[in-house]
This record gives sequence, C-alpha cells and structure tokens, in this order.
Amino acid sequence: MKHRFLHTIFLFATCFVASCEHPDLTVVTPNENIRPAADFIKNNFEMTLFHAALQKTGLAAELNQEGPFTVLVPNDVAFNEIGVFRPTDFDRMNQDSLRRIIKYHVLPRRMFLADIPANGVDVRYATLEGTSLHTSLASFNPTGGSAVNDLFFDGASVLRKDVGLANGVLYVLDKVMKPQFETNIQALLTAKPEYRVFVAGLKKFGLWEQFGTAGPFTVFAPTNKALESLGITEEVLATMDVAKYNAEELFGTYIIYNKHFFISDSKVFSTINADGRYSYKLKGSPYVMTYFSNTSYPEWILGYNLELKSSDDVFAQIIARVEYRQRAKVDFLCTNGVVHNLETGLVKPGQALKK
Repeated sequence: MKHRFLHTIFLFATCFVASCEHPDLTVVTPNENIRPAADFIKNNFEMTLFHAALQKTGLAAELNQEGPFTVLVPNDVAFNEIGVFRPTDFDRMNQDSLRRIIKYHVLPRRMFLADIPANGVDVRYATLEGTSLHTSLASFNPTGGSAVNDLFFDGASVLRKDVGLANGVLYVLDKVMKPQFETNIQALLTAKPEYRVFVAGLKKFGLWEQFGTAGPFTVFAPTNKALESLGITEEVLATMDVAKYNAEELFGTYIIYNKHFFISDSKVFSTINADGRYSYKLKGSPYVMTYFSNTSYPEWILGYNLELKSSDDVFAQIIARVEYRQRAKVDFLCTNGVVHNLETGLVKPGQALKK
C-alpha cells in the first residue's frame, strides 16, 4: 500500500514539472523543404534552363542571399520557344544582355498574389534590373461568379503562383519576358521594313514625333501589305492633302494612348468588364475604338475584333472592323510602350475625310 502511494506521488510530480515547461525552451525544427530561391530552382525539374542562366550570369549566389525576392521563372518550355534547349545555348548569347534579362525576372521584394491589385491592368513594379515590368490580374467578374485570378507579367501567363521560398516567393511563367531595353517605338518601327508605309503615314499626318516621348503607347502596327489592301501606299500618301483628312481616324485608330496593353490583357478585360471590351474615344473625333478578344480552340490563339463606330449614336454603322489571330509578332515591349503586328488594315482614306 505504501509503495502504491509513493508511486502515485511520483507520477503527480512528474506531470506537474512537465506542465511547467516554458514555451521559449521549445526548439522549432526548420522546414528543410523551404529553400532559398536559387537552390529551389536548381532542384526543380521544369526550371533547369533558368537555373543554367543563373549560373551563367553569376546570379545564383545573389538569389540565395537574404532578399527578399520575387522570382518570375519561365519554365523550360518557355525557353524552348525562343530557341534555347540546353544550357550550352546560353554560351552564344551576349552575357551582359542575358544578365539584364534574368535580373528583369526578379523583383527586389516579396510579392504574393494577395499583394497585387485585384482586376488591375498595367500595374507596374520595379525589377532588380532597374526598369519596371507590367502586371495584370483578372480576379473576378463584377457580375458575380467565383474568383479567376488569371495573372500576367508583361503578357506572360503565370502557371504557378505563390510558391514559398526561404527568402521570398516564386511564380512560374509560360514565356520569357524580352523587353527592348534601349529601343523606343520610333526605333522599333523604323528598324522593321514591313512597317515602312505605316511610318510614312504617321510622319505625313503629324503622329510620328510623339513616339519619341515617354508615352506610354500601345500601337497595333499595320504591315505594308495591310495598308495596301486599303489603298494606302507610299505613292498614294505623297499625293494626299493632309487638310482633307482626320489623322486620328486614318492612323490614330492604331494607337492607344497612356497604356501598356499586352495581348493577354484582352483576356483580362473579358473577365473584369461586364461586356469584355475596352473602349476609348479617339482624339479630335466623334468616334470610339473598341476591341475585345476570344480564344480559338485547339490553338488557343487570341483573336481581336477592332471596331470604329460613332460614340453618340448606338445604331451608327461600324465603319471599320478587323479580326486577326496570331502568336508570332505581338508584345514588343519598348521603352515607351508596346507594339503589336497587325496584318489587316482598319480605315480607308475615304472613310477618314473631314466632314
């Protein structure tokens, strides 16, 4: 009986001591699955080419430092689409340019999805390279429904979001962002002979010099062939009397002012606007430009309808409409805007005559 009593006292004392343990003495075992950025990328099978680029540019060690960083990683398929299939392919690239591109894919901050403005378009963030990139987030439709959260950086679609790192957060992209760091819209259009007639028209009608300013602008640049189909050639332009035409209707229809719009932004508009459209009034004209998009299965290529119609008459005749689907020549990001290739023209000279 005495032994049973002593045993009970011993158990009580043991429990009492255990209950008095101070929580500060508890040692938390670190989560070894949370690695710093470069180590995480190194150990991920779909990021082998981005890791090779980090190694080639000497940025791997930097991305393992304290940070914080937000790392936007194009997957291997994205690199394949620009002709990079193996690490040795980086050897033929200019190393300074490659380093700038990779640093452009890193933000010197920890930015989760919840930190990005819902239904925001053309929201800009500073990169480790020193310039800004452009973010769009289609969160929800104002008429209701569940959250979508389609996220894009410079038109690149985000495939994985909010991947936690020891020193930040990581997103996976479906394409490599390739800004033209030193090229403005004037320089880009001038360098491409397929836009020779468009450049001549912009100069003829006084719309060219603005592309040497900070902007920004979004330009749907029609090719020579596209304008020729409307009866506009360099020879025709030389004979036109500028005073007889409304420049913003003839050539301003290809320009959106004060916006960086990527091809993917039309998908964003299809979510965040009730009618899935973006409309704006042309300068010095009673007309508005409206465009929207859809996807074409099985290619999933964005198509555009661009319409020019009277803003003061809902039953006015649409005087110009074009639909095009393409992937190759879009999202040329310049220092002062974005240029897209347009293979069909909009307005004929006779439709832009002053009333």
